[in-house]
Amino acid sequence: MGIPERKEREKLMRRETILGAAESVFFDKGLRAATLDEIADKAEVSKGTIYLYFASKEDLYCSLMTKALILLLDTFREFRPEDAGPETALRRFGEAYFDFSSRHSHLFRMLAAVESPAITEHVSHEVFSALEEASDKVLSYVATYVQKGIDEGAFGNEISSHEAVVLFWVSLSGLLNLKERSLAMKRVNGLNADSIIGSVDFDTLYKKCQDYLLTVLSQGKRRAARLRTEPKASGRPIKEAKALRRK
Repeated sequence: MGIPERKEREKLMRRETILGAAESVFFDKGLRAATLDEIADKAEVSKGTIYLYFASKEDLYCSLMTKALILLLDTFREFRPEDAGPETALRRFGEAYFDFSSRHSHLFRMLAAVESPAITEHVSHEVFSALEEASDKVLSYVATYVQKGIDEGAFGNEISSHEAVVLFWVSLSGLLNLKERSLAMKRVNGLNADSIIGSVDFDTLYKKCQDYLLTVLSQGKRRAARLRTEPKASGRPIKEAKALRRK
């Protein structure tokens, strides 16, 4: 390996070290309270070194979230949706998302805050574009299998593949975020078991939500099949009614 290649590898390794330190500090303190000095100490680099890679604390946060989305896409691929039919593929995506939220809980919780204006308003165009591209790759990957289901007749076409993906994303993300919130409330100050949040089994509800969303996608298919089997009106009652009106 030549000197340029070795320097480039060292640069990439240092960037990963900074991102790893940032993940720990951001999760412990949140974006607002965290400082670049703390991240530099954790990464064992100077604050000036961080600025060689990231223009601001917000750029660092969003770069970390871009990495998280790439990791989420890799997790989706681990569950091999290409080996299944459209409905099973979507179930696998749901399972993969649940797995990601458990295995990488730090990153999952931080992703929930990435769309906050407090973050995005102070991010450079280059970093925000990379984040947006990573997010679109994740959604497009899932949308491909929804569209396949529509094309094959497994799903109805009353909503588009893009609409379906957004519906899945918002619903499942909302449940997982609420689950994390309930766990945090139990750890900090307890949670009334009789409250709505305290009484819900989120793991079971997550599976029920998947079933419901798949039912919504399949409704159009069933409705179309019903219309194909229903006898068509002959038009005779209308003709007879017109004849009676003329008498």
